[in-house]
Amino acid sequence: MLRIILVVSMMAANGALADPDNQIPFHRSVELTVGQSMVVHGFRGECGKRPQNVDPKRTRATKLGVLSNGKWGVTKSRRCGGWTPAVEIIFTASKKGRETINVAGESIRVRVR
Repeated sequence: MLRIILVVSMMAANGALADPDNQIPFHRSVELTVGQSMVVHGFRGECGKRPQNVDPKRTRATKLGVLSNGKWGVTKSRRCGGWTPAVEIIFTASKKGRETINVAGESIRVRVR
């Protein structure tokens, strides 16, 4: 009983845990239509740890759309040598054109039709 209470309190203190079934992809380039959204990257913290201070309501405008944070999951990292906790980075297209965006140190080419 004490063990269950301890585990539940640790989960509450750490917030939502990363969902290992939500494998977040990385796309070097994406093609969307206006109004369409797509997970383009996973933002990770230190290997094996969730990134700190992730605001689920944070958005960042780009020339052609908006980047926002999505659900927790895992992303495959060469630096970490495998799967590590991350949060989805979602791009929502709002205007036609082409641009290259920088997400977590990676360049992603975006084309919106």
